[in-house]
Amino acid sequence: MRQHPLAQICFMIIMMACISGCSEETKIAKHSSLKIGVLRIDDSLPLYVAEKDQLFQKYGVDVELIEFGSASDQSKAMEAGELDGMMTDMIVQNLIKKGGLDVKTIALALGATEKEGRFLVVSSPQSSIVEPKQLEGQSVMIAENTMMDYLMEQYERHLKLESSQITKIHLPNLSLRVDAVLAGKEAQVAILPEPLASYAVAQGANIVIDDTTLGENFSQSVIVMTQKNMTNNRDEVKKFLEAYNEAIKQVNRQPEKYFELALEVANVPEILKEQYTVPAFTPNRVPAQENIERLSDWLVSKGLLEQAFSYEELVEISLEEQ
Repeated sequence: MRQHPLAQICFMIIMMACISGCSEETKIAKHSSLKIGVLRIDDSLPLYVAEKDQLFQKYGVDVELIEFGSASDQSKAMEAGELDGMMTDMIVQNLIKKGGLDVKTIALALGATEKEGRFLVVSSPQSSIVEPKQLEGQSVMIAENTMMDYLMEQYERHLKLESSQITKIHLPNLSLRVDAVLAGKEAQVAILPEPLASYAVAQGANIVIDDTTLGENFSQSVIVMTQKNMTNNRDEVKKFLEAYNEAIKQVNRQPEKYFELALEVANVPEILKEQYTVPAFTPNRVPAQENIERLSDWLVSKGLLEQAFSYEELVEISLEEQ
């Protein structure tokens, strides 16, 4: 029996943004000095390229990529001291830091510009909701206290929508959320990351908001490392970054070379393969201070943090390539 496309995609999203609880982690390399947690999503591609093209070896650092089926499992492993770093988002980073583990962002994955890391707000194929203003008076399916919750509130502010007139429905499982919006169940509208967003559109869903067209950058995924590791193994972290940034440059220079690997990394379903585009990444970048402050203010407003961490507490800028 052929696997349903949604079953393929459910393993690769959540970056961090929500909890699907799919599977246990699977190690994909031998013993190494730097253990980096990854999710099988677009954002992780440069790490897989660095592994495949032996760039870590080229720069003299041993790296083990450890795959996770959900952001929840990944975060638990980080908090348990099983990882030196991971690809995640800064909401997760803040919450881990709040829990007592000092972790810092050392690089952006996707999100240096608003064109990187697309999210869509989509409506049911049967719905007449096709413009942002029509969201007022409607319910939108999200995952509470995640990047997608944050993004939805930023879209409302940016587009001057009345937030009090938009109801949020907590539906963290992305596969169920896609099924629900396509069927018009629970609610007519949902926020989705790629490639689930493109899958929903391919099945007839309407695009209500495409955040790559808003002219402002809201979402970033990042590479974080423990402060302890950066203190004790600073040279290895620098070598890791050199390999990571070279991998980004190679992906940008020859995206066709990494097309098949990108499909595999992101678990892109058959229905989307012909239209799939290898994402472009920006090397040698960390999040801008204004993006961090906006996200931190949101975390405090939601009661997820009592007090915001400073930019310097969250981002390691001394490792940037000058």
